[in-house]
Amino acid sequence: MTKIVTSLLAGTAFFGLVAVAQAADMASPLRGPAIVPSVADPIVSGSWYLRGDVGVAIAGKPSIEDVEPGLAKTIIHRDMTDAPMIQLGVGYQFNDYLRGDITAEYRGSSRLRGVSTYASTYGGLPSTNYVNYDTHTRSLAFMANGYVDMGTWSGITPYVGAGLGVAYNQMSDTYIDTSYYVAGSPQVPQKGVMAGNSKWNFAWALHTGMSWDVNPNLKLDVGYSYKDYGTITSGNLTCFSGTGCNEQLKVKNLGFHDVHIGARWVIDPVVPKAPVYASAPVVAKY
Repeated sequence: MTKIVTSLLAGTAFFGLVAVAQAADMASPLRGPAIVPSVADPIVSGSWYLRGDVGVAIAGKPSIEDVEPGLAKTIIHRDMTDAPMIQLGVGYQFNDYLRGDITAEYRGSSRLRGVSTYASTYGGLPSTNYVNYDTHTRSLAFMANGYVDMGTWSGITPYVGAGLGVAYNQMSDTYIDTSYYVAGSPQVPQKGVMAGNSKWNFAWALHTGMSWDVNPNLKLDVGYSYKDYGTITSGNLTCFSGTGCNEQLKVKNLGFHDVHIGARWVIDPVVPKAPVYASAPVVAKY
């Protein structure tokens, strides 16, 4: 009798274990912990930032032209000095790769000098003449810029960009000094002044550089930009002798190579979020 009871208990235990195993396979409440994948974060809006830059505007060689009706003059020399620049702006970081900003920039005074020559006659003799020009220009520019950030490595982010806008160019009085060589003999030079002038122009820029993430709010920036501010033309020449002269100096392709350093302050940096799950992981209790 004892052997029969023992056999029945052993058989019951065996079939019970088989039933438990089948229940686990059929998603019974006794199955192990379920792994629930996290749900991807929703698209997070970007961040506003403020920027400020200082640097030097390295002058190119603009084209200059002495505009005087009936008299063609050939420019034989021109040069322009570098100038300080300062820039302020506000921008928006759309995502890890695209951002844009609006900037206001002041370029300080840059001295422009040039020399032209032309031929004439004086008392029936041939005369070779040289005109020296001396003036200053400065600009105030407003631009909308777009940038592509090309990935970040150890906190360093290289970028490229471009900008379009307007520039308010100013030219101070232009002082001229004309020397005459009649049959090779120098004559008394004449002096004059062209009135200053100002003008709004279309402007454009190309940018490149890199930024360094100091912390989530602060980024330091080192960059280069080529900027073209358009043209500017002086007022008419008034000779010191009192004679009115219809003559102007026109400056074209007013371009500068800017090298600048600055900082961007991110107002609301995006903080990475913890993973979000579709449902809480199931933990089996034993």
